[in-house]
Amino acid sequence: MKFTGERIVPGKVNADLLNEHFCRYWFAQLLVEGKAVLDMGSGAGYGSQILAAKASSVVAVDLSEEAVRYARKKYSGPNIYTVVGDGCDLPLARDSVDVIIDFELIEHLKKQRMHLVELNRVLRSDGFLIISTPNRTFYTEESNQVNPFHTQEFDLQEFISFLKSTFSCVQLYFQNHLSALFIGNPALVQEAITQLEENSQDVETTSNYFVAICSHHQESQPLARNFCLLPSTGNLLREQQQSIKRLEKRVWELDSVLTKLQREHTKRTDWSLQLERQVEQRDQVIDGLVKEFESRSGWAHDLEGQVKEKGEVLLKLQAEFDDRTRWAHDLEGQVNEKGKVLLKLQAEFDDRNKVLLKLQAEFDDRNNELEQLKAKLEVINQSIFYKLGKALKFISPI
Repeated sequence: MKFTGERIVPGKVNADLLNEHFCRYWFAQLLVEGKAVLDMGSGAGYGSQILAAKASSVVAVDLSEEAVRYARKKYSGPNIYTVVGDGCDLPLARDSVDVIIDFELIEHLKKQRMHLVELNRVLRSDGFLIISTPNRTFYTEESNQVNPFHTQEFDLQEFISFLKSTFSCVQLYFQNHLSALFIGNPALVQEAITQLEENSQDVETTSNYFVAICSHHQESQPLARNFCLLPSTGNLLREQQQSIKRLEKRVWELDSVLTKLQREHTKRTDWSLQLERQVEQRDQVIDGLVKEFESRSGWAHDLEGQVKEKGEVLLKLQAEFDDRTRWAHDLEGQVNEKGKVLLKLQAEFDDRNKVLLKLQAEFDDRNNELEQLKAKLEVINQSIFYKLGKALKFISPI
């Protein structure tokens, strides 16, 4: 599982950040022995495993399916039950857990009040809630940083008021990074006696985180002692020496880079001087081009005058062309009208021609009849009867 900034993943974050989260779970482990625990917003699952070492059972709930799969694979145990669940609608029965652990979750939620009411639903009447959140005054306002995964953060009084809206008993604790000196041998003695010097600072506003234990009855409040985690990464002198070595190595690397950059700078300087000379040459060329441009500009102005004169002539010709075009359109109209008259005359001519052709046909028919009659008459004239009748004067000569 990748570290996105929303959930802590051991091995993928720096030791200080991881120890902040470990500290809260080791503190809570002292208070959950033999109890049924709900680890709300369990994330990668490392905290559930710490609690399960003392608790009778731990139900680890997270909204992310990826986180739940990772926790089952990496931090499983016989008394750990990891499930996917919403902090405002838990898959648990009413009055089913003795202790609820709710570390660094409330500031991520939009429905904070609903979440607190849902926690109260599954918590037994004699149980208690251990809840933590970053101190907005230190975490955001003083550091001038904004966590994109947080919806609403709290200062001390806001956090107390928020918790007392549901729980009548609220005991506040403050979590800070401390510089400590340690004498002992962890292999021989597990417990350590701590001497905490008086702190004149205002822990209510300067603390990094608030940790609260909430319950409905004062007798349900567990006896929580001040707790100090001595992590395996807490050897400050050794870490400082290692840090110095890392820094020295980094300085050597930076010196090498600086030397390389200096050589590169020398090369770039020589190159820059060459470019400067080229720029001077280009400037001379540009000056020549400017002069030529000015000369060409004068010629262009003269040409512009000529173009203007030509334009006026063109406008005059355009006007004349428009007049001729209108005349042509008028002439075209007259031609169209004459054409119509011609078509009408052509039609009348065609009609008259048809009549003439009909008369010609009738004339030809009558002429043919006349020729036939002449032929018959000639035959009669040549007949003996006609000649005899003519001689006898029976027939008048024609």
